[in-house]
Parts: sequence; structure tokens; C-alpha cells
Amino acid sequence: MAFFPGVTVGGVTVGDQEVKFYDSGHKHISQSERTVVLCHGTGGSTEGNFWALFPMLAMRHRVVAFEFVDPTEELGPDEMAAHYVSQVSAVIRTVSPETPVELVGYSFGAVIAAKTAAENPTAVHNLVLIAGWLVTDTQQRLRNDVWFALHDSGHRALADFTVFTQYSQQFVNSRLPHELENERQKVLTGGPDRAAKMRFNRSVDISDAAESITAPTLVIGCTQDQVAPIRHSYLLFGAIADARLVEVDSGHGVLTERPSEVFILIDDFVREPHAVAAGGVLENDHA
Repeated sequence: MAFFPGVTVGGVTVGDQEVKFYDSGHKHISQSERTVVLCHGTGGSTEGNFWALFPMLAMRHRVVAFEFVDPTEELGPDEMAAHYVSQVSAVIRTVSPETPVELVGYSFGAVIAAKTAAENPTAVHNLVLIAGWLVTDTQQRLRNDVWFALHDSGHRALADFTVFTQYSQQFVNSRLPHELENERQKVLTGGPDRAAKMRFNRSVDISDAAESITAPTLVIGCTQDQVAPIRHSYLLFGAIADARLVEVDSGHGVLTERPSEVFILIDDFVREPHAVAAGGVLENDHA
């Protein structure tokens, strides 16, 4: 966690696995300080996904982020979901046993954060779902099929395919050649193997869980997302009773493309979650 000074590293045992987490510590800047727990995406990690968002949030709040640990054996979809939810729940109990947290999930992490909020309503004060989805559809499974074909063959084109689907056209076209190569190298060498989570992603259906969420929720959808197209954010928005929606002009990799924008949206929401009523669509003045 070299990108933010003073972070402490902790761990919590879940079953027979150790889940590592990073804690910025309390700032005591004001009474509006919250404990924000960040859940990373499919191929990400704390540093890979939250290298920009973590330090910005940590200037105003206590921020905790952790590394999902995949199961050691192949599980069914429900068992997989329970496996990951148990990790989020354990981290929350450890870092904030008496006070509900602000739970933020990105991509796969948004799916698991939504399940966690549904199953642990007293542990989650507010919920933020970034580039998530409700039910995996045919278009997502087709992308998943291509990903596995490239992954299982060991083809280097997996890096190109991932960068192509992860980012918006304007982001890719604005990168210098060495910057795009850095993005490719992150796919090839950065973070844990994402195969287990990609298998889980093929059969996501959190419809029942979404209907059970009681926490005020902010759904952040990305207008140029090819991984979880924005229609999925609208489905989440419609399924959660106390939800509001905001659009960001970005591809799926919004935490790299527009981290400051996401920071402002999260910070404003956790401070005043009911500034926009449930069912409302926020005007994004930070674009």
C-alpha cells in the first residue's frame, strides 16, 4: 500500500483462509467521518482498483479495503456467493463491530456488496454499487466465453481483449503506446488469476437479494461500459427500494478513467444519503 502513507495491514481468518485488509485509520476530521469498506472487482486488488480512490476517500474518512480470497475447491454459484460474502462480513465485524459501515463495491465487488447488504442489514449504513449488475445476460456470457478461450489457450491477446473491453473509446485513444502497454502488462502480470471469479460471473442472479436491501443505495452506472453495460445499473436501481442512480461517462474501468468524479459522488452520498430521494436520478455536475 505504498500509494497511501500510514496504512496498517490486518487480517481475519474466514474458514481456513486468511483475508488481508488495509486500514487507513480514523482521521477524526469531523463528525461526518465514516468507515468506508471497499470491495474490488473480478481481476482487481486493493491497489489495482483503488490506487486513486483509496487515498482520496482517506483524506476525509477511515477507509478499509481487502483482498478477496478465492475458494480452494470448485463450488456452485450459491456457495461461491456465500464464500465471498462471508469475507466481506468478517472484515466489517473486525474493523467496525459496533457501527455500520459505508459499503462500496466495484464490478464483481458490487455484486458481492449487494448480497452482503441484503444479508447483513444492520452492518451496512449506506451502499454504493459501481458498474455492477443484477443478472448475468447473454451478452455478458458471450464476452465470458471469449475471455476463457483466450485465458485457457494462454494467448497474449487476452491482454488486448481485456483492455479493449475495460475502457471507453476516448480513454484508449488518448493513451500513448507505452501507457497502453502498461495496461496490457497489468492484465498479464498484475493481481490474482481471475478465472474463479469469471466462472462465478457467468451465473450471477441477485434479484432476490436486491429486493431485500434496506440500506440507502447509490448506483453508479458507466455510459460506455462493455463489461456491465449501463442497462444493468438501471436494473439494480429499479430492484432496490431505497436507491438513486447517477451516470458517469466512462467505460467499465471508471476507477482509472474518472476516479475524482467517483470520489466526489461517494463522498457526497455518504455525507447526505437522502439529498436525492429514493427513485431519483442525480445530475452529475462533476463530469
